[in-house]
Amino acid sequence: MYLRVSSKPQAGEDRFGLAAQEHECRAYAARLGLQVARVYVDQITGVSSDRVQFQQLLQDAPAYSAVILGVQDRLARDVPLSYAMLGALQDAGLKVYSAGEGALDLEDDSSALGFGIRAVIADQERRRITKRMYSGKLAKVRAGQPVTPISAYGWRNGQVLEEQARWVRWIFDQLETQGSNQVMWALEAHGVPSPAGRPRWGKSTILKLVQNPLYRGVYEYGRKGERLTLQVEALVTPEQWYRVNAVIQGRFRNQGRAGSQAHVYELQGVARCGACGHVITSTGVQHLKSGGKLRYYYCRGTLKVEGANCTHWTYYRIEEVHDVVHQALRQLAGDADAVLRAVQTPAPRGPVQGEALARLDAEWERWKGALRAGAITPEELASERRRIDEARAKLRAAPAAAAPLDVQAWQAALSDKLGSLPLGETLRAAGITVLLSEGGAVTFQVRGGR
Repeated sequence: MYLRVSSKPQAGEDRFGLAAQEHECRAYAARLGLQVARVYVDQITGVSSDRVQFQQLLQDAPAYSAVILGVQDRLARDVPLSYAMLGALQDAGLKVYSAGEGALDLEDDSSALGFGIRAVIADQERRRITKRMYSGKLAKVRAGQPVTPISAYGWRNGQVLEEQARWVRWIFDQLETQGSNQVMWALEAHGVPSPAGRPRWGKSTILKLVQNPLYRGVYEYGRKGERLTLQVEALVTPEQWYRVNAVIQGRFRNQGRAGSQAHVYELQGVARCGACGHVITSTGVQHLKSGGKLRYYYCRGTLKVEGANCTHWTYYRIEEVHDVVHQALRQLAGDADAVLRAVQTPAPRGPVQGEALARLDAEWERWKGALRAGAITPEELASERRRIDEARAKLRAAPAAAAPLDVQAWQAALSDKLGSLPLGETLRAAGITVLLSEGGAVTFQVRGGR
């Protein structure tokens, strides 16, 4: 016999769906004179094919002659899946019966027709049930109640769990100045179990936590187009929530911060291969028995990705490259002719400007739609409006002719940056791209107008 209920609660001792199915199946088997050898039970929705017990039944099929269902929709409530599962049972050599509908046989025209009609009806009923349940949940939220009691980290059954709430506030405080990896390791060092009860937190767990609007006191529910919100007890202030998320987004844009590796891989993002033009990337850390560490820069074009096939195979110790770049920059700060040779005149804007403006217009329409749907607040819409307006202004600005570079002023600024900023920040501030060529030779490209 194959039985199925949609969820584990439906299989509880206080529920009788499985008992009713089994009773009907056993009665039907007795009428056919069949002996029940084994009962297979799946607790899963009718639209999912991930059936552990069903797969076991198929493996055990040679031991049986038939399989009995309570009713046909216990196979599935999805039309293609219904046909696939019935076909799999018949291909395994089993006769298939439903205690409610009789024999199910895709080889018999009459039986196959009835099976198809019932499969469509079951699918429609599932959709109606889903719609009714969803509508009921929306009504509950509109009435001021969460669909289920809040049970995220920091809550239990709708109540704030102060022991966990304290660590939530600590996480937000730390992320203002520390990277997520440092916070993750600190939580483990403090012996704080993860939300899953494990001794070690995952980086993604921390990021999902701080991005959850629940912690600023906003409960959200609903699909796209109808997103409802409720005010709940906040564990951190909205100001801190937005501030921390902005800091994290800034870190993803490769901005320097405590906890990052920007101070180690200083040429990341500002160096290219002198042979093929691909970016210069870096290896991971190689730990030496002596306690030292080795890191290398190399051309990404040697990985043969996206059709690249660079022959610049040399790996360069990052400390040695940094020393060479420092020396070359000091020489550049005193050689006006070398600066002029390195200047790259920016190319004028082309037709892509119109396409970029169109993308910004489309993005603005999406943000307005999100406000109408209740997915964002008016304050959030205003922030996005300012950002999009600034981007539009930059695109619409007429490209001015490149002014001659004031070499002496530029060199003075470079010298000042070399004395006050880390190497990577100096290169970015001065608009310099490093070209690393075979043999370790270093040259520069200076973006015009800097």
